[in-house]
Amino acid sequence: MNYASQSHLVKSFVLDASEKTVSNLTFEDDYSLQQFKESAYKLFYDIITVPAPYLYQEPNPIVELFRLIESSLGSLKSSQKAILSQLEKWWVEWHFVASMNVSLERENKEQDYNVISTTQHPMRKHELSHYARLFTILPLPVCDVCMVTGDILKVNQRFIDVFGYTLQDVPNLNVWWKLAYPEKDYRTFAQTLWQESLEQANQNNDDIPANDYRISCKDGSEIVMQVSGISVEGEFIAIFNDATERLKTQEILSDMAFLDSLTKIANRRRFDEKLTSEFNKLSNEHRELSMIIIDIDNFKKYNDRYGHLEGDKCLFQVAQKLAETVCRPEDFVARFGGEEFVVLLPQTGKQGALFIAEQIQKSIEKMAIPHKDSFTGILSVSMGINTIEHEHDSDHAQFFKKADNALYYAKKQGRNCIALATDN
Repeated sequence: MNYASQSHLVKSFVLDASEKTVSNLTFEDDYSLQQFKESAYKLFYDIITVPAPYLYQEPNPIVELFRLIESSLGSLKSSQKAILSQLEKWWVEWHFVASMNVSLERENKEQDYNVISTTQHPMRKHELSHYARLFTILPLPVCDVCMVTGDILKVNQRFIDVFGYTLQDVPNLNVWWKLAYPEKDYRTFAQTLWQESLEQANQNNDDIPANDYRISCKDGSEIVMQVSGISVEGEFIAIFNDATERLKTQEILSDMAFLDSLTKIANRRRFDEKLTSEFNKLSNEHRELSMIIIDIDNFKKYNDRYGHLEGDKCLFQVAQKLAETVCRPEDFVARFGGEEFVVLLPQTGKQGALFIAEQIQKSIEKMAIPHKDSFTGILSVSMGINTIEHEHDSDHAQFFKKADNALYYAKKQGRNCIALATDN
């Protein structure tokens, strides 16, 4: 590599860039950074890749070039140091990619690129180039691993930025597995999943399928990454994609599917699922389960007098008060439909459920929501309670029906009442 002429061109680029950016180059402006990166790549292309780049070697010729530039520039301004540092990171990656492409082109002159080897993973040229350029184009952590020895041959700067590990920290897979997955059981799971993914890729002559892995970073933090890749001539290139936002979105969507949009508590669908889950536990554990069905008294009259907007506001206030009152972690509150709500109380007997119902009744009364068509002049609720023990011959429907019958009896008694289901 002609360090003298190339060093001169790079120095001129750095000095020119530092003058244009004055002294505040932070690389935080996406548009400015992209323009700067395009200019940097054009310079790299002109002086490195038009003359065919050397194959990847140590000491790295790009690193050698930048050490020479640093020494010749002498004392550097902060903006010049920032520019030079960023250029070096990019150029090391770009040189690696260019070297891979040159190696591939040389090989393709000797054999048809559709068949690389009967013992190696067949892959087309454009696929190799595509994944090679991931080192440069995508802002994703990427590493190149020898499948035979397990040595990690190359990591990009984004890999270091995200995980904190350099190539010296993780020279091979054995070290990587222990550092990235310190918990033994989870490490075994991750290794098994990755091995299965590799085998699947080899069997189908396809890319390594993506799966989520919980990775421990050098600073002790954890990050969930979707890891996929490609096997290339006895090596594989692993690509890491941050799955945090995707999982968060999935969690939000899942919550939305089980959330009542008006009252912001669980909906009927979530209640059905929870009831099934709690009911199944009864047969496996010596426990009780209680249910309270709650109905707002004369709610149709409330809507007719105050309007549906006030009715919706009332439903929201009652729902939030129920959630506030029924506060044990294992307890569950949902809107069953209309003006009806339901509470599930695991490991709670009849007397415990009655106590909770009385607390609900008091909390609704304290809200003092005006209701002129109510006997008391304020909003009130009626409740029906049913309790079942682990030794039972009932099903979900019967369990619910008995609580509903108790609610019907409470309303029949004049409303603003609590009734317990009978055994009959």
